[in-house]
Amino acid sequence: MNISDLITGGIGSSVTSGVARMLNIEESKAKWIVSAAVPLMIAALNYNAKNKNQASNIDNALSQHSGGLLGNLTGLLSAGPSEDGNKIIGHIFGSNAGFVTENLSQKSGLSSSQVSSVLSVLAPVVMGYLGQQKQSHSSSATDLLGSLLSGGASSSSGGGLLGNLIGSVLGGGKPAPSQADPMGALVNLAGDFFGNKGNSAKAGNVLDNLAGLFGR
Repeated sequence: MNISDLITGGIGSSVTSGVARMLNIEESKAKWIVSAAVPLMIAALNYNAKNKNQASNIDNALSQHSGGLLGNLTGLLSAGPSEDGNKIIGHIFGSNAGFVTENLSQKSGLSSSQVSSVLSVLAPVVMGYLGQQKQSHSSSATDLLGSLLSGGASSSSGGGLLGNLIGSVLGGGKPAPSQADPMGALVNLAGDFFGNKGNSAKAGNVLDNLAGLFGR
């Protein structure tokens, strides 16, 4: 189980190609937004589960997504944005959905409506994958999300980049996580990203770092 499955693995590759076709954009640009948006969604779910007492709600939501739709990614992507996808985005990001869309738009060069479409399509894929993993591993939402984030961190090039995500990019006097525990930065990413609502440059740099970290 690895976050890379959703970004550069078989699922991620299919989604990236589908997004490129859906928006009629270069595949490299589609890869950037998928690589930034997917880990941000998972980090936000993890943040909500741990800091907003939403673990049981997320558990229930994942139980309703068995992952069956992953067998028809072509059909899902061809259908485009959906009401279900928009609802999921609302639950994941809450009042911060506009902030996420705005920053992804600024950094990717896509319009806000294009970004909204991408998020709406990605959301059921992310939930379907998480629901499938939850069913396979009989894990709670909190354990599942933590394991997935840990897998993403351990599969990267190491703690330096994750450490810089907090230390150099976000600043604010926060110490970077140690090389021995690089996942600390990623696990807390959502809180730090939304903590920069008044500084679009710093928030945008977080997205660039995510795309660079996971989009290799």
